Amino acid sequence: MKKSVRFGAVAVSSIFLASCVGSSSTEQADRSFSMENKPLPDSSFIPKEVSVVSVGDSLTEGVGDSTGLGGYVPILEKNMEMQDEFSDVEILNFGKKGNRSDQLLKRLKEEEAIRTSIMEADSVIVTIGGNDVMKVFRSNFPSLSYDDFSSALIQYEDRLTNIFSEVRSVNPDASIVLMGIYNPFFVLSADIQEMELIVEEWNNSAEAIAGQWDNTSFVEVSDLFASSQENLLHTDYFHPNDIGYSLIAERIEEELTGILLQAEE
Repeated sequence: MKKSVRFGAVAVSSIFLASCVGSSSTEQADRSFSMENKPLPDSSFIPKEVSVVSVGDSLTEGVGDSTGLGGYVPILEKNMEMQDEFSDVEILNFGKKGNRSDQLLKRLKEEEAIRTSIMEADSVIVTIGGNDVMKVFRSNFPSLSYDDFSSALIQYEDRLTNIFSEVRSVNPDASIVLMGIYNPFFVLSADIQEMELIVEEWNNSAEAIAGQWDNTSFVEVSDLFASSQENLLHTDYFHPNDIGYSLIAERIEEELTGILLQAEE
């Protein structure tokens, strides 16, 4: 029975091949392929490998993350790898607890590991400013005034501009994503009515500076902490907890994804 089935299949194949051979050569010659009007595949057709460098303070290092894996960085990396547009996402974490803008600027100029990584990166994420504000807070508490923060803001603006300039001097093509600061200070002192206004002013200034640079974005996160019904702060009442870092990662992911895909267009 099996032999007859094989023979039947061969016979049918032979007939089919014979009919193909019998078709006219003119008919074959008339067949052609044209890609002129074919739509190009979207970005998910060829997923992109992405290299990101994250620099800054304890929010980049991940202080307050119960897993000890690096705060928002591993969450962001995992979330982006789940997108069809990206095949492999690597985020190098150069966060350092306590870094102010002057200290980060110095590291960008002097630490070869950071400079080499930025040179090869598609994007650089920056978290800086919270410790600048905290320095003013600690240096002048309890007799804080609005003017104390205003004078410090001028110095921060100058350093932030230099941070952007330093990143671009190493890699002119890398996009930059700057994360804003948030206000945890009401926990430390409910008497400082101006603190929310101070944080808003620093964020507005940082966003304006970021807007002066091409391929650079600002990510607002202060509203997450101000409006959430859940506690987003670690037990130190300053750094985010796991939930806080997860929400930060989502915000950065949205902005970073957009800026990376726009670069491909």
